[in-house]
Amino acid sequence: MTGSDAQLAGVTRIALPIGVNAVQSVNTYVLDDGDRVTIVDCGVWRPDLPDGGLGALEAGLGTAGYALRDVSRILITHAHIDHYGLAGALMERTGAELAMHTMTDLDCEKYRHPDTARARRRDTYADHGVPEDERADLADHLTRWLPYLYSVVEASRRLRGEEELEIGGDRWTVVHTPGHSLGHVCLWSPARGVLLSGDHVLPGITPPVTFERGFDADPLRSYLDALRRVADLRPRLVLPGHGAPFGDAVGRIEAILRNKLRRLERIRRAIVDRPSSVVELADRLVSKAILAHQRQLAINETLAHIAYLRWSGLVERRTRPDGVYEWYATSDAPLDVADLAPTA
Repeated sequence: MTGSDAQLAGVTRIALPIGVNAVQSVNTYVLDDGDRVTIVDCGVWRPDLPDGGLGALEAGLGTAGYALRDVSRILITHAHIDHYGLAGALMERTGAELAMHTMTDLDCEKYRHPDTARARRRDTYADHGVPEDERADLADHLTRWLPYLYSVVEASRRLRGEEELEIGGDRWTVVHTPGHSLGHVCLWSPARGVLLSGDHVLPGITPPVTFERGFDADPLRSYLDALRRVADLRPRLVLPGHGAPFGDAVGRIEAILRNKLRRLERIRRAIVDRPSSVVELADRLVSKAILAHQRQLAINETLAHIAYLRWSGLVERRTRPDGVYEWYATSDAPLDVADLAPTA
């Protein structure tokens, strides 16, 4: 346990190994609840292991004085497979309640019909200028994760945000924080000043915010708005989905905001300089010599930033003769981020 972990009675962090697409581990949090236990996020199903990865989780539960059979509630911060993949196996073995935001239905639908999800992604890439020989590989990001999903299970308790959960005598408020995922939630303890942040706020890296058709039309705006709302809570300690717990949540949020706003300005300036497709922008602003999953993130994040600029009335698209969307500037007005810009 780290020093930050040790400050929290009744909360145990388990770093579960992942090892997929450069995601090395994910944190599961064990919250004492009398003779029962609530866990927040649960890692992936491990098809390469005889126990499917349950052994590592059970060992972590043991350090908190619990066994697998004591799990009565599983709360998923968001239904990305590194946080959700083991949920179905856990429910089968424990009968636990599964609590997730209602919008995680969109992720579940994608996992149930991966061919449709891949086709929709290929169409998006074609519209935005990804060469045909790259589209299948970039759209197969989901395929690389699916073996680590035990089963597709939907919430037995559907969250919308603002619910209060009593766990071990403490009250935790569900905070809906869309952006990284439309159904993302954090858990906030006002009494302790502690935030279980999932992937909304992470130490050391800026969480990716990507655009996907049929989900959020302006995911970056949703993310930045949610970041500011979380900063206003002024958490004393953040327990993140990846990495070690950390303090100075406001300082970390300000750094993430600066990173996102700088990238918005860079993309806007690039479009003002020369009307471009999304792929041209991604290739100008991010090196092409990167791994496939990184290129996919670069393209999808560029889409999210452009959506923000579009709904701010600053850029628009037109269709080139080859059918690819080209983005051009429509206004020289300043980017209105007064409510979001860091205060420090």
